[in-house]
Amino acid sequence: MTERPAPCDYTLTNAQAEALQAAVLLPVDLRLTLLRRLKKDQLVELFAQFIGIANSVVFNNREMIEIAGIVSGELHPDRAHEINLPTIFGALSGVKAANLVPADAKTCGGCAYRLGTPANQSPATTCDVDWQRADGADFWCHEDMNGDGTPKRKCTGHLLAMKAEGKPA
Repeated sequence: MTERPAPCDYTLTNAQAEALQAAVLLPVDLRLTLLRRLKKDQLVELFAQFIGIANSVVFNNREMIEIAGIVSGELHPDRAHEINLPTIFGALSGVKAANLVPADAKTCGGCAYRLGTPANQSPATTCDVDWQRADGADFWCHEDMNGDGTPKRKCTGHLLAMKAEGKPA
């Protein structure tokens, strides 16, 4: 088992846990109403603890996916760490990428530039799109593939992001 990283630490009181349990089941407008009732220092503490619990959930999901893959025989233990999974850090990087592309753009369903997709929340993929944009390199669509698994076209989101940054696509 992998050692739990430091950003996964958290300590919540029962009252904090109950407040968050209510909030995670609500749409954003009601979450905001609930959280606005807290004092500033309570909100800061709750947010810091929530980051820890969110990172812990991400870590535990990775552990469970790796274990399930190994137990089923579909994943070799030496390669389990290579699975490209979403993280909180990746999702925040993905926000910055998605903000370069109009929300109504015709990107593919799994586009790294479409807010909330697995690719948009994966740190490996979001680092790739950042690096490709900074380097002025092409980034290819991972949904539109030839029979041999090679991409057929450049990523629409990447082209739009390059344009938004005033770079040649």
